[in-house]
Amino acid sequence: MKKQTSHTEEGQNCPLTYSLHLKLKKQDEIFGPGIMQLLSNIEEDHSLNSACEKMNMAYSKGWRIIKTAEKQLGFPLLERKIGGVSGGGSELTPKARDLVERFSAFQTKVYHLADQAFQELFPQDQF
Repeated sequence: MKKQTSHTEEGQNCPLTYSLHLKLKKQDEIFGPGIMQLLSNIEEDHSLNSACEKMNMAYSKGWRIIKTAEKQLGFPLLERKIGGVSGGGSELTPKARDLVERFSAFQTKVYHLADQAFQELFPQDQF
């Protein structure tokens, strides 16, 4: 016979954690972990199509995300090469690389500070 437990009993066995999601905004959310992953994949593969496939995302959606971010940021994120004998491709612009590096550093710092504050304010032996 299966023992039924209340949510309170089940929760007592789980440690208290937190969740933090960082995004850059202007009028709308324009940069966060998703677009950062998309740009990192483009940097790796030199292809928006390949980057979208890695994320199980339609090419049209990836293109729309890039174009929306470029419009909000006011600068291009990609340098596009039209196909030909050697094929096309995409490269990050210097500003896009800088944005990815800064956002990554921002995430690291904020998560580190959040971890410290969480440990200080929510000691595991009290929750």
